Amino acid sequence: MVYDRKWKKDKSKTETIHNMKTSLYLICLAAIAGCGQAKQSQGFTIEGKIKGVSSGMVRLSGYDEETMTSKVLDSAKLENGTFKLKGTAPRPEMVALSIEDYWGMSLFLENSDIRIDIDTTGAEHYDYTAYGSGKGAMLNSFKISGSVNQDQLNAFENNPALKQYDAPVKELSAAYGKATNKEEGYKIKEQIDSLRDLSMANRKKLIDSFVTASPSSAASAYMFYDYYRFNEGIPLKDMESLLGKYNGEALSTVYYKNLTKELEKKRSLQPGKLAPDFTLLKPDSTKLALSSLRGKYVMLDFWASWCVPCRQAIPHWKEVYAKYQPKGFEILGVTNDSRWKDWFKALDEEKMPWPQVADEFPVKNTPARIGTLYMTPYLPCYILLDKEGKIILHNASKEQIDEKLKELLGA
Repeated sequence: MVYDRKWKKDKSKTETIHNMKTSLYLICLAAIAGCGQAKQSQGFTIEGKIKGVSSGMVRLSGYDEETMTSKVLDSAKLENGTFKLKGTAPRPEMVALSIEDYWGMSLFLENSDIRIDIDTTGAEHYDYTAYGSGKGAMLNSFKISGSVNQDQLNAFENNPALKQYDAPVKELSAAYGKATNKEEGYKIKEQIDSLRDLSMANRKKLIDSFVTASPSSAASAYMFYDYYRFNEGIPLKDMESLLGKYNGEALSTVYYKNLTKELEKKRSLQPGKLAPDFTLLKPDSTKLALSSLRGKYVMLDFWASWCVPCRQAIPHWKEVYAKYQPKGFEILGVTNDSRWKDWFKALDEEKMPWPQVADEFPVKNTPARIGTLYMTPYLPCYILLDKEGKIILHNASKEQIDEKLKELLGA
């Protein structure tokens, strides 16, 4: 991994510079927050100008993560490339701005006078109609002023400690798209993942520092929430520590409230807790309940036909199963495949001797029900249960599972 080695080699040389820049950045953010606190008004006004579109409808929408629904906060006609929106924000939050139901962007809304200047040049166009969704373009060239939380978020995202990874990830992503075979693609993907891991580690450090410096900031609550969506595997203690620092306006945000709900779910999945029961369909469409396996040590294997690491691990689990199944061990495969034909094909190819069930997708374009219930941050995800159905290990590695089974059932 050329890039991985390079960044690790350069880390010590650049760490001092990054720390200095981070300190300056935190001072600036605190100043931004202090300036904004006295300027809050009873409502918001958004005046906008867009280059590249002269007429149409402009809509400002909020999104409810729990119900997966959007609500229009205000709308206005776009005339000669300009528009004006008004309303009241119950609390600062990230919202979506759409023009002609095609062009889209996000901004941090708060009760203040906000100005937006947009240019459609450089927008990223997409077309998901083949997947049952829509098409449009994400705007990349815009300037927002008047929102203190937006200013804080911009300063955070533009921090050199995060921006340093953009160019190499972009370069590797282009190479990945040109890969001539799967093996080459896998190697490039590993390098991309390695850089992103480094980026996420730096992002976590910056969030920790910012929350400590500005614990009442709504933007800081959003930063952590946005980070958490891609890092659900964050240790319980780390999550408790961060959430315990917030106060003031941050506590009223939807982001803090959602994070506290996730914290409770994470607590319920700690070792010693009874694993949530569920019933899913087997390949023959008969039902299987997790509780029916009580009396055995059970490993839940969350996997999918398209997941390369999942399938690479199957030969190992076949050896483990042959060794421990006679001693009271069982594996229950829970596929994340929404298309059963892909699942059936993988089952036919892999010939796994343990029972299999299919997770459910009750709401279109949302994560699987049981995977969400068990907070599986990625695939494969392994969870080991005792004979009473209590959790022994959650989101464990193969090595951790092997070591625990050896301890429980002997060599």
